[in-house]
Amino acid sequence: MLKRALIAGVVALGSLSSMSAGAEGVKLCHIANSGFLAEGRMSAVLFDAVRLVDTYGGDYAMPSKGVVEDMMNGRGAFEHVTLALVSHQHNDHFDPIGTLKHLRLNKRVRYVMPPEAFELLKEQHPTSEEISRVHTVLPAWDSGPVTNQFGDVTVEAYRVSHGEGGPENIGYRVSLDGVRIFHTGDIAADKDSLTQAGLRQTEVDVMLMPFWYGLNNAAQNEAILNAWQIGTMVPMHFAPREERWMKEYGGYEMLIKHVHDQWPNSRKVLGELACETFSYPG
Repeated sequence: MLKRALIAGVVALGSLSSMSAGAEGVKLCHIANSGFLAEGRMSAVLFDAVRLVDTYGGDYAMPSKGVVEDMMNGRGAFEHVTLALVSHQHNDHFDPIGTLKHLRLNKRVRYVMPPEAFELLKEQHPTSEEISRVHTVLPAWDSGPVTNQFGDVTVEAYRVSHGEGGPENIGYRVSLDGVRIFHTGDIAADKDSLTQAGLRQTEVDVMLMPFWYGLNNAAQNEAILNAWQIGTMVPMHFAPREERWMKEYGGYEMLIKHVHDQWPNSRKVLGELACETFSYPG
């Protein structure tokens, strides 16, 4: 159990530009697929969110045109973004064209990504100034996290397996205003590899986890319990529409319910610009 209990309150949907995270805590908002925005008092962080071009033909949710425009121009809900994290190079998490445009339009924003993603970004011909704001990270499988400080945001990068033959995938634990958020990227890791990566009862206040990991899988559930102490689970990476395989769960909405029922302390942060605030008492 965590030493400090989290208070989680639902933030009503509406005009996000008029809301302030401030004393309320860290505001977590879903963008699309595995994309999220975490906003603190002074800074905001994007996880796998900056996507302009879809190469998967609509198989994964994309942000709407209005949200993309606000994100690219650093306005509205995205006014305080100073850092953007990329877990891996797949297009449902990373778009080099959109990333370069975001870098160009937001001179104070910095990026963290694995080298494979950076190579794709370089193919878009960024300037030397734009490259200087991109930090590449790839911890060894057995080295534990690589930690960097970006203003008031602490970022710990862990090597988390995407599966055999998969791309370089980074799991990030971000500490923002005392709230620790972990985004796994696409995880297919087993218990031993997570332990080797340095994840041993690692304390996490808000866990952003793909819905399929641990779904009716005892070994993966054991891996989760061994790797992390989780305050609140936020399942992510749901498909944008009903799919045939979901019938075994009773359809799309029942699948979501089933996933959340697996985690008694889970919170539903799903849907474009759906938000919830997390903070410590006192």
